[in-house]
Amino acid sequence: MPSSILCLGAINVDLRFQVDDLEGFLKDWGTGLSRGGEEALSREDEARLTSLLARYGRPAGRGGGGMAANTAYALACLGFPVSLVGRVGADADGKFLLEGLAGVDLTHVIAQGESGRAYVLTDAGGERTILVAPNTNDDLKEPDLPWKALAAADYLHLTAFVGEGALEVQRAIARRVPDRVRLSLDPGELYARRGWAALEDILDHLETLLVTETEWRDLGGEPKVHPNWAPPLVIIKRGARGARLLTPPRYLDFPVELGGPRVDTLGAGTSSRRGTWPGVSAGCISTPACAWATGPRPSAWEAPAGTPTRTATFWSGRSRRCNRYDTKSQSNGNFSVGADLCVRPEGAHAGAPLQVLLLFDHNLI
Repeated sequence: MPSSILCLGAINVDLRFQVDDLEGFLKDWGTGLSRGGEEALSREDEARLTSLLARYGRPAGRGGGGMAANTAYALACLGFPVSLVGRVGADADGKFLLEGLAGVDLTHVIAQGESGRAYVLTDAGGERTILVAPNTNDDLKEPDLPWKALAAADYLHLTAFVGEGALEVQRAIARRVPDRVRLSLDPGELYARRGWAALEDILDHLETLLVTETEWRDLGGEPKVHPNWAPPLVIIKRGARGARLLTPPRYLDFPVELGGPRVDTLGAGTSSRRGTWPGVSAGCISTPACAWATGPRPSAWEAPAGTPTRTATFWSGRSRRCNRYDTKSQSNGNFSVGADLCVRPEGAHAGAPLQVLLLFDHNLI
């Protein structure tokens, strides 16, 4: 039976480095990349990066990454049938990524070539700067796609690639899937910097767009205005100030927390790119429901096997009645539940269909 939720996007190994002198690194790197930003790497760039990191960085571990993979894993841990569509390498990193995605249907993941890598540089202040080597991710072609599964899905969540070829594949998907399939997109910086016109063929078919404030500006959006090129729901992730829902008639602001103590979560999410969220993994908003998850987040590569990862709490936006679900998944050293969440109808049980699929991604650190 096909999964009702499909996530399609880049799947990467996240390689973490502590870079205390980030200013010195960025000066030597010399591309104009700024603190907290994201940049794509060519093969030559990646070789130069590893050389510089030998001088400036201290390895801090590795984990599974990529917004689509993070989202799929989190939804699987919450008990939803979810499939991942994409590519990993036919290498040790690819095996590592697949082994870490327990509970996710990997039927539509192709293992070929060299795995994608994301170099996550964390400075002394906890800010993350990311450089991405796409490798096999950017080899995605239309013949790779499970068109029957895409057409049968209830929800399809798209996330960014690096290259134009993979983006063109996503444009084709948006045009070809039936109108009843509910589409969402998290463009990340790499897509957002192209501007909304470059994504128009996808935006025209979306129900929900999820962006940071920086990404919204890069696309061409204004803070409190729903433009005519945007889909019906725009979720702006605002870090410590919560999130903003933009709809054609109005905007609504939601706070970071709806209750519960703030907890030190090993520096999780301290990035202006995705906001500063100490103690709070993320939140997501829809009409008429608002979902939040709080509690400490385990390190994706340090938590021992068998450690329960988190409790997700879903709040109804109408009555704030709390439907609480404990995730029983394990942190297996590769992926762990992060901040990619979903919203269900008020009072829904664990097996109920999703009302709206909304995701926040914080790279699962």
